[in-house]
Amino acid sequence: MEGKDIAILLVLLGAFATAAWMFYLVADTNKRQRRLKAQAELHGRLLDKFSSAREVVEFLQTPGGAQFVDSFSADREEPSNGILRSTHRGIILVIVAAGCLFLNWWYYRESRGDNPLLVIGVILLCLGVGFLLSAAVSQRLSRTLALTERGGKSQQ
Repeated sequence: MEGKDIAILLVLLGAFATAAWMFYLVADTNKRQRRLKAQAELHGRLLDKFSSAREVVEFLQTPGGAQFVDSFSADREEPSNGILRSTHRGIILVIVAAGCLFLNWWYYRESRGDNPLLVIGVILLCLGVGFLLSAAVSQRLSRTLALTERGGKSQQ
């Protein structure tokens, strides 16, 4: 396989991965919208059952009321999940970039021709290192701001 053949294969794989990712994003967005709409309708119906502000305040002071209020922030992501996701992406991109750079070195050693794997490898390596740096900065900020528990409560 020549460098151009590998480049075509990588472009096709990249296009397929991009299309799959876009499909996932659309499906996930639709699922979230349906869930949020159903949740909003449920909350609206629940609040319509109260006839006065005093009844609402009494309800919110009960454990069920506290759970009702907590459900508004249920979609918030814990900082640790974002840090782990960024770390995973960074590691995967660095490994793929190392593979591309190795293949570039391997084919360059044999053919002395132009090989697009160097460009692809460097781009992926930069993206991977960027994700890893982002994860490190996020981890440091979450420790500094004490955002390690759900809801922004500090560990004590």
